[in-house]
Amino acid sequence: MMEPLTLIECKHPDKRAEKVFEGLVGIEKQKDELTASLYFFFDKDTITKWQKAHHATGLAFLDRVISEMPLVILSGEVGCGKSALASSIGTPVAKKLGKRIMCFETPSDVRGSGRVGELSGRVTSAFQQAKARVKTGECGLLIIDEADDLATSRSQNQAHHEDRAGLNVLVKQIDSINRDKANLAVILITNRVSVLDPAIVRRASLHLVFTRPADADRKKVFQYVFRETRISDKDLDKLVAASRNEKVPFTYSDLINRVARQTLLRSIQLDKPFSASTYLEVLKEVVPSPLLSESTG
Repeated sequence: MMEPLTLIECKHPDKRAEKVFEGLVGIEKQKDELTASLYFFFDKDTITKWQKAHHATGLAFLDRVISEMPLVILSGEVGCGKSALASSIGTPVAKKLGKRIMCFETPSDVRGSGRVGELSGRVTSAFQQAKARVKTGECGLLIIDEADDLATSRSQNQAHHEDRAGLNVLVKQIDSINRDKANLAVILITNRVSVLDPAIVRRASLHLVFTRPADADRKKVFQYVFRETRISDKDLDKLVAASRNEKVPFTYSDLINRVARQTLLRSIQLDKPFSASTYLEVLKEVVPSPLLSESTG
């Protein structure tokens, strides 16, 4: 008997998600592109009105754009905001649409226990649940993290029958969204886009790549971290220079969740202000997260 699959549900707009989204600094391009892509997917009327106003006789490829697969791929390095963006994007899009967005995330055990046919059944269940729980007038997002675990290319030597069957079902379920006219978009998150099956990659209407922050991006991170303090431009430049590691760059998560957090705790322990000088001390003690190639083999 197949273990039941329970999706993690969140309704947007959501105040917590809004704070998470606002705190994703340095990836403004990805935030803007994902917001726009989902907005236009859920609001086809805006595209139709634009066409009537500017191209009354029509555009040859417009119908194709409107009927694009509701699939987005977020790929790239660990700790660079993919999952946080996916789980929080519902709020800015919902506010822009003026509609509620129901967000569903697959659990970490989406593959189940490995019984024959279980993977296919759980993938089908995830899509069926998401479609059924989006009410009239609402929009839906189905987020599948670690998508390479479900969508590994059929050409991979290690792909056995269950994996291939699960992938086939995943492709069919994505295709079914347009066929069923479901108001649902799918976000696949992966650290290893190179192993995704071409059939999945071809269906994506948007593919956003996330990398570790360069100097300008890290400066935005530090401006965010120290925005309530009186940090000088000189100290900001020191932080940018000190966090520059050509061999293994720091991730966004390293700089905020690890270094900034430890700086805060140390400042509390020492009963001193949260400052750039303390941050620099902690930064020297923290080793950047391993590069993807190192961490995955």
